Amino acid sequence: MTPRPPVRAPLPGLAHRVTAKLLSWSGTFIQALSRGKIESAVGVTIGAVWVLSAPLFLVCSLADFLDGGSDYLALFVTGAAIEVAGLLVVRISRFPSSLPISRLFTAVVCGAAAALVAVTAAHLATGATNQLDVALVEAAATITGTNASTINPEMLSLGMQLFRAFGQWLSAAAIIIVLVRVLPHLGVGGLDADGGVATRSARRLAPRSGSTMARLVTLYVALTGLLAVAFLLAGMPFVDSVVHSLTTISSGGFSTRLGSIGSFNSGPIEWVTIFGMFVAGTSLPLIFRAMRRGDLHRFVRSVEFRVYLGLITIVTLAVLAWSDGLPTATTIRHAAFSAVSSISTTGHLAGDLASISFGGEALLLVLMVVGGMSASVAGGFKVMRFMVLGQYIGRELRRSVHPTAVEKIHLGRSSIGETALARIIGELFLATMLLVPTVLVLSADGLDIEGAFTFAVSVMSNVGVAFGEFGPQGHLRAVGPIGHLSAALLMVIGRISVTPVLVALGGVGEPAQNALRRWRLTKREVVVR
Repeated sequence: MTPRPPVRAPLPGLAHRVTAKLLSWSGTFIQALSRGKIESAVGVTIGAVWVLSAPLFLVCSLADFLDGGSDYLALFVTGAAIEVAGLLVVRISRFPSSLPISRLFTAVVCGAAAALVAVTAAHLATGATNQLDVALVEAAATITGTNASTINPEMLSLGMQLFRAFGQWLSAAAIIIVLVRVLPHLGVGGLDADGGVATRSARRLAPRSGSTMARLVTLYVALTGLLAVAFLLAGMPFVDSVVHSLTTISSGGFSTRLGSIGSFNSGPIEWVTIFGMFVAGTSLPLIFRAMRRGDLHRFVRSVEFRVYLGLITIVTLAVLAWSDGLPTATTIRHAAFSAVSSISTTGHLAGDLASISFGGEALLLVLMVVGGMSASVAGGFKVMRFMVLGQYIGRELRRSVHPTAVEKIHLGRSSIGETALARIIGELFLATMLLVPTVLVLSADGLDIEGAFTFAVSVMSNVGVAFGEFGPQGHLRAVGPIGHLSAALLMVIGRISVTPVLVALGGVGEPAQNALRRWRLTKREVVVR
């Protein structure tokens, strides 16, 4: 018999075309503006971030005005200033004829810095905070999707609540664009064509990267809308549904309530949140392929998805086993909620984390480090990379017994090249070396050693929730300006990766190094004469 072809689920054609047109128009608009005399990828990137983010200020200003809030004028003026500054920067810059890898690293980091400046200005202009260090760390939490804040969300206006939620949602959308457009050229942490399953699977969705990007962004928008409807049906108010759908599907974690999801005291809302966080940690290309072909068995065939689901199940059962008393429907739901919130790096809260045993806290911290699947919007080191490290350790143990053995690392049907493996190991080593001094800084700035360590790991994984004497959300309020700056730096590095930041910092110091080198050569010639 001839096998039946796979059933293809019809893609929402209108939504896909609209998304593709918006992405294409944005790129064409920036290219048309960037006709200046200075060849600078950094200038074009900074200007593009400011130009394309300014409409968010206008939308949130309009929402705040209709709601009778007091921040609409500040948001409008700040957005106008950001738009003008972006147009000026783009106008004097143009795309370089050649773009080395180091310049591409620097452009990515500078784009994140431009977004950080814009969101910091919004917090200061609206009076959400009057301290620069607090505004900076709040902006870092917004653009990196980290649920760490010193601000009571219930005291914010509707405009600022939407601004922070859309900020986390758009930052995750930018991660999708970077995944398709930039990561294949950078090879960050092994996510490249030499063995990186994430970018390779993303690039297989369509012949052109622009079509792939439009498909993934369309899926991301559709999942956000479905989650908002699910929150409404579960009994959540309309504004809360919009905000939580934005911050859940993006693995951001900001809430309209001080007690996060637990403030609603609703089982259906918590189950909807668990599903949304689970989807946020799942590979977007995997979801797209399964939905497009109507083949749910793709999830079962994915070795990374099986490990992702297995980790959640094991930690949920362990937290229940270490808890007091017999499991109930509530304790099972809260245990699953904590596990999914940790591995998806969302950071939503439900229930009392103080009741979790030390063993449960350790396992939840491990899930924060692992993070979601590759090609997902979640933070962390990614499940695939830890699977590769496990395979590498097993291979080295076998080589110790059989030194002449030649063996490649395989994950499912994919093989991992030695270059990709070296990048993964280097990324983990650099992150560890950065984590240790940050823990010392945080402990010297007022945190206990448990709180400093768990908070540093949490913000680097873009979670935000930590353990210790200050509770799950009190660590950022307990530190001073140095702690705020350290946390902001860890958030940005955790979202971008260590390698681009270090290369970008090296690029900043390159002119000084070249000048020093020329001075030494000149001095040596004088001595010889």
